[in-house]
Amino acid sequence: MSAAAQLLNLASMAGPTRAVKVVTGLLRMHARYFLVGRGRGLAKVLPLSTPMKIHVDPASGCNFRCFFCPQTDPSALRAAGVKAGVMKLPLLQKLVDDLAAFPSKVDELVFGNYGEPLLNKQIDEMVAYAVQSGSVREVSLITNAALLTKERADNLAAAGLQKVRFSVEALSDEGYLTTTKVKVAFADIVENIRYLHSLRKRPFIYVKIIDTGLSQEEKQKFFKTFMPISDAISIENLMPVTEEAAEIVGDNGKGMTGVSLSAGRAVCPSPFYSLSVHMDGDVGVCCADWHHKTGVGSLRDQSLKEIWNGEQLRQFRVEQLTKSWRNMDACAGCEMVNHYPVYEDLDRHRDGLVVSYS
Repeated sequence: MSAAAQLLNLASMAGPTRAVKVVTGLLRMHARYFLVGRGRGLAKVLPLSTPMKIHVDPASGCNFRCFFCPQTDPSALRAAGVKAGVMKLPLLQKLVDDLAAFPSKVDELVFGNYGEPLLNKQIDEMVAYAVQSGSVREVSLITNAALLTKERADNLAAAGLQKVRFSVEALSDEGYLTTTKVKVAFADIVENIRYLHSLRKRPFIYVKIIDTGLSQEEKQKFFKTFMPISDAISIENLMPVTEEAAEIVGDNGKGMTGVSLSAGRAVCPSPFYSLSVHMDGDVGVCCADWHHKTGVGSLRDQSLKEIWNGEQLRQFRVEQLTKSWRNMDACAGCEMVNHYPVYEDLDRHRDGLVVSYS
């Protein structure tokens, strides 16, 4: 499905009275991506001297255990060597200071990847430091909203946070218990988002829910509840990351956003434009690398620029181009690679890119 078709699909879900706001909100959210970003064609801008996107994990754990997320099995994460904890402020400051060495600004620094960033009590200080650095075009945060107290919302807004992506996990108290395995009042989630939306100087607010089998009535409730307190809104598709999720998806995979699912892709675009910094400073190249197999360095003994231009990452990219992600131990079995939109396809450009990265 094309981006235009997906916009129309979401608009039809929302209904005629809400359709225009759904479309305009998502166009606002993705305008830069299509006008000057990867949406023009990732291959056109490679190789990059500055990463476009950096995910940072302020906390490696989560207060939820959603059935469709690997966080539901913390024992498996520990067995894989994933460390539990929160990022220390000096490490985040070191990361941000490293960005000044790049020739241009990073398009987006995202707080949140594998864990819930609001578990880190210094998250507002981290956001403020990144915003004030002048090295990032947009500082954003991903959260489930459960820990977003009024005080924390005030602090994040004051810190200059530019965008927040809220993951709504259900539409009732019972639904939250089923999905997250935690008792959560749905009304509290709504109020937490509503309060942030009410602030005079607030970030751009994107609210999304994953379709785990939502009825038409539930979809209408989602739009009715959250459209008045968001700038952009969407229903995203379930990804087969866990066994339970895979059983639900079956053979009906549509890609996370439903936009241009690229089945059969040989080259994953992620390592060519992004980095993922874990809680302890280890750096990988994939926002779906739950078991931290794609490591290419550590901020504890390298600068981010050294990692970006380093031999480990260069070899990783060359192997993507020459062997395909399917034949790489760090990537084999990935269920996320095909959800990257076709605008980021690199398969047709493999020969030229091999030369560029050799």
